[in-house]
Amino acid sequence: MRVLLVGGGTGGHLFPAVSIAEALRDAGVTDIAFAGREDGLEGRVVPPLGWRFFAIRALPLRRSLAPAAIGALLRTVHTAHRILREFAPDVVVATGGYVAAGVVLAQALRRGKIVLHEQNATPGRANRWMARWARRVCITFESTARYFGRTPCVHTGLPVRKELLRWRVERRYACEALGMNPAERVLFVIGGSQGARTLNGWTIEMLPSLHGIGVQVVHQVGERNTQEFERYPQGTGYRWFGFMDAQTLGQALSAADLVLSRAGASTLNEIALFGKAAVFVPYPYAYADHQWYNAQELARLGGAVVFRENELDSQRLAKTLLELLGDERKLREMGEANRRWSREDAAERVVQQVMEVAAQP
Repeated sequence: MRVLLVGGGTGGHLFPAVSIAEALRDAGVTDIAFAGREDGLEGRVVPPLGWRFFAIRALPLRRSLAPAAIGALLRTVHTAHRILREFAPDVVVATGGYVAAGVVLAQALRRGKIVLHEQNATPGRANRWMARWARRVCITFESTARYFGRTPCVHTGLPVRKELLRWRVERRYACEALGMNPAERVLFVIGGSQGARTLNGWTIEMLPSLHGIGVQVVHQVGERNTQEFERYPQGTGYRWFGFMDAQTLGQALSAADLVLSRAGASTLNEIALFGKAAVFVPYPYAYADHQWYNAQELARLGGAVVFRENELDSQRLAKTLLELLGDERKLREMGEANRRWSREDAAERVVQQVMEVAAQP
């Protein structure tokens, strides 16, 4: 069986595709390739991992049907046709993002088989548009099925990096690796790969209050903010990181008693897999407000507290965090609710759907 994976532009689209590729390989599929932008994240990440990579030009989908937008899509489709003729996949698996649109359309025009994966509670523009040609849509949240009409949907969960799960370790070991005291509470603040400036600023403002009652902070500030944070000393009770590799992220999640974060699907899923309680402040400008709806899914289960950014300041946020950190039973119940929702075998579930679709006439 030959499988072509496409999805990129952001880690939220790309890394689930990489996890699916790994699960396909583990299931015995040997002909696996990726398509994406050579100058995009996928172009930097995929080839070093050893996967075959087809470069494709793609521009963001536009709401308008302007001639320039149509022309750009048709050029992408033309390139995708060449890739599909050369690789001849049995199934195209798309994980969203505008880079996938042209490949999926080209596969549909040749009446090829398509499987989609949607990471968010409210689907992105590309996946909504592509679903009409899909044999199946794999979804992270059960409630997402209502957006895809008659296209069959299967609740698989969101594939996560196996490398990250290898660093799900005992809390004491994780604390010691990060220079934290295992006897004290640990708050993990995730600013995201780019760094959420609002969360970063509030965290610095809250440090005196948090340290005043013995709360330690591990803070992922984002690569673009490292120069700004060099003025804040690394010391007892506070560690900041620009970028976190899988080992460091796994240790931070293992050490945490509570996580403060945006609500991108991948981050939310990783928090849940580690069984951690969460406070989410969704990014307010995300397409279709999807981070808000992602966070609400865990809040309904009792695993998270969710705030709109415009209703918060550092004082109110600190009050909420300190109340939660002082209630061990509440933290445990929230973490257990999130763990029950998560699906560690999500990638394998997606592979099962891909194989079923491949076997269809």
